[in-house]
Amino acid sequence: MARIKHPANRKGNSRKSGSRGESSASPARSARPGGSPNTAGTSGTQRQAKKRRYKPGTVALREIRHFQKTWTLLIPIAPFVRVVKQITFQFSPDVNRWTAEALVALQE
Repeated sequence: MARIKHPANRKGNSRKSGSRGESSASPARSARPGGSPNTAGTSGTQRQAKKRRYKPGTVALREIRHFQKTWTLLIPIAPFVRVVKQITFQFSPDVNRWTAEALVALQE
């Protein structure tokens, strides 16, 4: 059986093309463009821009990337390295080498 194409559904425009003639002749539609005094003042205050809604997890990933780039250390690097080497020397004078990655991992 052959597949058929379905026309796209438009969300905001639910009017049919055949009802255009009727809507332009109706008095309720013709009164709208001029605007009544009651609706003109309230439409500006009620109508707000719809807040952007992201897919689940998108904002979390963006925040993770942001905080990975902008983290700050509680203790500056040089004094921290000096203290770590001093403590290491107190416990074991033979071990005096630290890799930079190990010191960063300790400091985080």
